[in-house]
Amino acid sequence: MKEELIKELVKTGREAQAMNKQYCMKISELEAEAEQVRMEVSENQRQLQELEGKETRDPVEKCKLQECRKKIAAAQSKVQVLKEKKQATEKLASLSDQSVKRVQDLEKNILQMKQQQGQLQKKLKEETDQKRRLESEMQKRRHRVKELELKQEQQQKILRIKTEEIAAFQRKRRSGSNGSVISLEQQQKIEEQKKWLDSEIDKVLEQRRALDELEEELKKKEGILIKREALLQEKNDLEIKRLRSSQALSNDIVRVSSRIEDLEKELSEKNGQLREGSAYDQQRIRDEINNLRQEKELLLKQRVDIDEKMRQGNLLSAEEERILFQLDEAIEALDAAIEYKNESITRRQRVLRASASLLSQCEMNLMAKLSYLSSSETRALLCKYFDKVVTLREEEHKLQISFSELEMKLEEQHQMICWLEVALERQRLEMDRQLTLQQKEHERNIQLLLKQCQDQMGEGLAGSKRQYEGRIQMLEKELGWYMWAHQELSQRLNKMSVPPLNPQGTHGKVTLGDGRILPSSTDRQVPLAGSTEEQNNVAVDLNVQSLAPDRSLRPREDLVRGPLPPTWRRSSLPSEEQTALEDLRHRENMIETLNTRVVQPNDGVSQRAAMYHPKSRRDVRRCNISIMPFMSNVEMIDVRKNPL
Repeated sequence: MKEELIKELVKTGREAQAMNKQYCMKISELEAEAEQVRMEVSENQRQLQELEGKETRDPVEKCKLQECRKKIAAAQSKVQVLKEKKQATEKLASLSDQSVKRVQDLEKNILQMKQQQGQLQKKLKEETDQKRRLESEMQKRRHRVKELELKQEQQQKILRIKTEEIAAFQRKRRSGSNGSVISLEQQQKIEEQKKWLDSEIDKVLEQRRALDELEEELKKKEGILIKREALLQEKNDLEIKRLRSSQALSNDIVRVSSRIEDLEKELSEKNGQLREGSAYDQQRIRDEINNLRQEKELLLKQRVDIDEKMRQGNLLSAEEERILFQLDEAIEALDAAIEYKNESITRRQRVLRASASLLSQCEMNLMAKLSYLSSSETRALLCKYFDKVVTLREEEHKLQISFSELEMKLEEQHQMICWLEVALERQRLEMDRQLTLQQKEHERNIQLLLKQCQDQMGEGLAGSKRQYEGRIQMLEKELGWYMWAHQELSQRLNKMSVPPLNPQGTHGKVTLGDGRILPSSTDRQVPLAGSTEEQNNVAVDLNVQSLAPDRSLRPREDLVRGPLPPTWRRSSLPSEEQTALEDLRHRENMIETLNTRVVQPNDGVSQRAAMYHPKSRRDVRRCNISIMPFMSNVEMIDVRKNPL
């Protein structure tokens, strides 16, 4: 079962590793988005501080202030949401590490369980053999019990017969009236003899107890002697080591002294050579003499150290000296104990010798007294002691029964303990099995959740891709419409002999994002009928014409503020289909307004002059800025203006 759980964990780890890559990318995206939102928050806070610092009463400024506060609150909430998403994503990304760790723990547990299984099988085999052996012994003991029961029945029959005989003898003795006084005297005499015999028995028991104590003392003395011998052997080893160290130091002293003498001889020879040699030889001889003197000084120091050791007696290490001191103390203590044991043994031996002599004398007296007794007195005394032996046997039997009962109770307690241990082990195994099943179910749920998360992420990425592709297509359509309007207006201007705004002739070609090039006005001719109304509407169309290329060619900021993913879109915002319909309706309205305008006759010249008057780039840009929000706000969603 745990092996199946390991397989599930490995499968979960693989799926988690596959998800880790996606979630790591998602974490990086969330961090980038969070950083962007923080920058926006800081910018909005800066603007808010500037607006608060102005302390103006203008309603417009107040509206801006409130709007900034709302933006900051929305951005902060968005940052909090992103933090929570990041934490959840990091938890999901750590699933693979947790699975690996749990797999290692489970493998160790399985190995331990296999070892435990082998031990249990071995133990079961031993217990089976022991059970077989115990059954055979139990069978033998049953036969033995049956034999003992038969023997006990026979002894009880014999005892019953003897008891009846004794009772008959006592009745016969008490029946005679003439012998009643004699029987009482004999009874008293027998009681006295019995007391005397009991005292003799106590003496014998006391002597045996003393002998046992003496044997115990002798055993203790023997153990002390063995220990003392071991300590003496260890002490002798240390003494031998000290002696060897002393001999080694003596040899070192002799060797150093002989070497010093040799050096002195060499020095005297070198001094003679120094006086007789040349200058070069004298320098070499001086160096040799210095070396020899240094060696002599070292040897002298070494001899002084050796003499100091010999004088102080430091021939062993500090640890060995401490051990030697402890051995001396232990040997002294053992000697004292041996001396005490010897005194005790001597005292007990004297007591035993005296008691032995008394015992031998008492035995002689006992035999003499027993020889003086009559046959009737001897039989009565024998009956008394027989009754005493029977009473002691009964007490022994009762003690044996109580002892067997205690053994049975002890065996029951052991069986109960074994049963509880087995029940506890069974319960532990059951709990382990249930826990393993729960872990397997948990791993399956985790695998299902990971698969769902992967599907959702794939659907989200596919939806975002489809959304951006639709957006690109819509923008291409918009660009094509503007190009068509531009070509139409260019043809009208050509028919009316209006100079083109772009003399180079490159304004008619626009390159799209996918590499396609739209045809220019020279490549595509659309037949249009000119009219006075169209001539008067050229100025407005020129504004639209100047708007279209600028709108299509410049890097658009609206693409950065593109539509949000489907999970972040508000339910109140318009969809893509509604946006496209509104865009077409807006364009139709603009075309109708352009076509239905009527030009006044007196204003034709001024309008034509205004139409032919070239506009500056700043005016065109200002016109574009005034028209573009009106045309693109319906299509785009600005996250900064419409925070989540």
